[in-house]
Amino acid sequence: MDPLTPVVRSEIDVLTPQTIDEALDLLHQNPTQLKIIAGGSDVIVQLRDGIIKTNKLLNILSLKELRFIKKADGNLHIGSLTTYSDIIENTLARKHAWILVDAARQIGAMQLQNTATIGGNLGNASPAGDCLPPLSALNATVVTRSKTGSRHIPIEKFFVGYRKTALKPDELIEEVCFDALDRGDSGTYIKHSLREANAVSIVDVAVVLRERRADKSFADIRVALGAVAPTVIRARKCERALLRKALNPESMWEAASLAAEEASPISDIRGSAHYRKEVTVSLVYQALYDAVFRCEKTNE
Repeated sequence: MDPLTPVVRSEIDVLTPQTIDEALDLLHQNPTQLKIIAGGSDVIVQLRDGIIKTNKLLNILSLKELRFIKKADGNLHIGSLTTYSDIIENTLARKHAWILVDAARQIGAMQLQNTATIGGNLGNASPAGDCLPPLSALNATVVTRSKTGSRHIPIEKFFVGYRKTALKPDELIEEVCFDALDRGDSGTYIKHSLREANAVSIVDVAVVLRERRADKSFADIRVALGAVAPTVIRARKCERALLRKALNPESMWEAASLAAEEASPISDIRGSAHYRKEVTVSLVYQALYDAVFRCEKTNE
């Protein structure tokens, strides 16, 4: 076929519910046929490329109840239809989840940030999804909803394989929530890609340090890696190597090397598996260093 010849596709049926209950009714009635769409930044591309086979879409963009950022009982709650621009501009997010804000700033151009949603990033389940390492490092919980009720799924159990989630066919993502970062906590997000904007991650790293102690150790250390495994992963060996120890250049470099051992990257057009492992060491070290520096500046 001539590559310039347009592909003829069957007509797409788009259902647009006006309430969450209406959306859940439609999902319940058509659990295996409907594909949820909101901003469409990933779904439209997958439809074009034939990755998504269905011709029935459930457009939930009208469900404004799913677009919010709020703080309650020490937790930050972000609705699934919240856009990256919403996150970037929100005062609560900047104060209590700045690593997520930093990731949102590096996702595509402004046009994409205005339309793409955090629920879409979760549902797409790409290992290179920029918001996923910060959410993993924040120990986020994904709240799903169906006609039979809600489920609270820890983010580590939400991703079950490459572009696969624990989301059931009749469920939608309602929100994501996590403990808000506060004074005494620190964190950093770093992304490495082929260019500064509009590029998929080669490796990205999110670090969270919680409950700084007088000896400059931390009660909880979390390191999450993106684009180096079939799903976003936590670098558990790295975390354990640093827990309740003073963070200094030597200990952070040793721990960063352990993080690379936990990665299982592939080779592709953006970089080889070996290159990704080498970059992982550098990025984890830099993220830890930056997080410690930020904490010291905050507590001066």
